Amino acid sequence: MARLDQAHPLDLAGEWFVDTRCIDCDVARQWAPGLIEADGDGLSYLARQPRTAEEEAALWRAAEACPTQSIGNRSVRRPAEPAFPHELTPGVLAMGHNDRSSFGAHSYLVVRPEGNLLVDSPRHLRSLAERVDALGGVAHVLLSHRDDVADAERWADRYGARVWIHAAEADAAPFATDVVDGTDPIEVAAGVVLVPVPGHTRGSVAFHVADRWLFTGDSLHWNPRRRRLDVFPRQTWYSWDRLADSMDALAGLSVEWVFPGHGMWGEVGASTYAEQMPALGPDMRRIGRSAWHGRPQLR
Repeated sequence: MARLDQAHPLDLAGEWFVDTRCIDCDVARQWAPGLIEADGDGLSYLARQPRTAEEEAALWRAAEACPTQSIGNRSVRRPAEPAFPHELTPGVLAMGHNDRSSFGAHSYLVVRPEGNLLVDSPRHLRSLAERVDALGGVAHVLLSHRDDVADAERWADRYGARVWIHAAEADAAPFATDVVDGTDPIEVAAGVVLVPVPGHTRGSVAFHVADRWLFTGDSLHWNPRRRRLDVFPRQTWYSWDRLADSMDALAGLSVEWVFPGHGMWGEVGASTYAEQMPALGPDMRRIGRSAWHGRPQLR
């Protein structure tokens, strides 16, 4: 529950507020851009009170997703329709309820006749699990890397789901049923390909689903400020050069949507993906890790 006694001093007066327990994971600002902004220290605050029903719904999603539960209101009635799972595009739902142990990483439910997929893990809540029950449960839990495991074991146990992870990350998920190794892509289920993408961590993987959706963990995201596919240099724990190689490996895929663990999801479109991705790895090598975020912004 948000703490009114710890409300951010920059919060605009009104029903909604953000408290100062924020950890600068950016989740709330992604769900409610323009309503929630960051101060000079990266802490979120309520920059503007909602003016429409959709803006109020956006703040409810931000509140439910926030891993520190730092977003609250004084008296606004909770909507009858739950904030999550929330459809991003037909077949892919954001799970919300981001877990602090994964620094607020996003997770996703892919609903499909062959068996649903849970990509990385939200907090395990009975109310959320009951909604997943109604959507058909989970056949496979797909873990992108060690940082975003969160409550994956509880979700897998609930459904008897298979759990996939790379061998280099397996110590973070000893309950995994399927541990893969090597650098070659592997089909883990019909229409679901695990693609090793070392760089952020040694055993990071991406999941390419239905030949149009790419779930990237912390390896690739859509940067709305630059309007480009992008990477995180400061959070590249294993190897910048290997991450550049991994971007080369992803460049040949057919992708319409990118769904990251951290950073912004987006419908980039197949043509934009095909145009931008081949240049990403070479640009990373040319510019270098230390200068990556200092490069000029596109017009």
